[in-house]
Amino acid sequence: MKKERSNNNLNKIANLMLAVGLICLVVPTGLWLNAKYYQWHEVKKWQPVARVSADSNGVNPDNAKDGNPKADGSVEGSATAGDIADLVAADPEATGKSIAFVVIPKLDLSLSIIEGETWSNLAKGPVRVSKTAQIGAAGTSLISGHRTMYAAPFHDLDKLDIADSVFVYTEQALFVYTVIGIKRVRPDDWSDIKSGGERRLVLSTCDPIYSAAKRLLIIAKLSDAQKLDGAN
Repeated sequence: MKKERSNNNLNKIANLMLAVGLICLVVPTGLWLNAKYYQWHEVKKWQPVARVSADSNGVNPDNAKDGNPKADGSVEGSATAGDIADLVAADPEATGKSIAFVVIPKLDLSLSIIEGETWSNLAKGPVRVSKTAQIGAAGTSLISGHRTMYAAPFHDLDKLDIADSVFVYTEQALFVYTVIGIKRVRPDDWSDIKSGGERRLVLSTCDPIYSAAKRLLIIAKLSDAQKLDGAN
């Protein structure tokens, strides 16, 4: 009888361990699939905007793989500070909305950017941290994303180098940024984010991989801005 009870207990433990193992496998896979589907759906909506911009403005992310966002090799735009200010969204969008489309040719990466740094938003992709500047505005706009969790959108962020290009499309404009700095800082170090003045974009993720000990910051400066055809 004791032996039978012992076997039953072992069977229960084995079944419990199997159930826990299945949960550990299924839940992350489900979250990964959800993030991948969300990005696929949103990127599909933004891609026509990028194609129209390439046709009308001559700025093509494909050329940036060789360091030349424009077909003629130029990067610097002719837009004045006033022109650029008119291209920036007047007010922040509602939290959870897809507000922009980022293309990083060096990484062969295209992602939708979501407004607001909530847990559920970060589970779907990179987010604009709401306390920072609007994309294209004077000051620093912070885009943060996971490096290992969910679909790990910023997994290869460390492969970017100085002078690489980052393209950000909003409903109003195309903003082209050029990487000017790469830093690894403590999670509580906001000195590079609080910097005002010039129009900057900072891409942020955990560093090293599988650790949150530091933050990897890719610091980029606005080098071109152009109104999209059909934008108000």
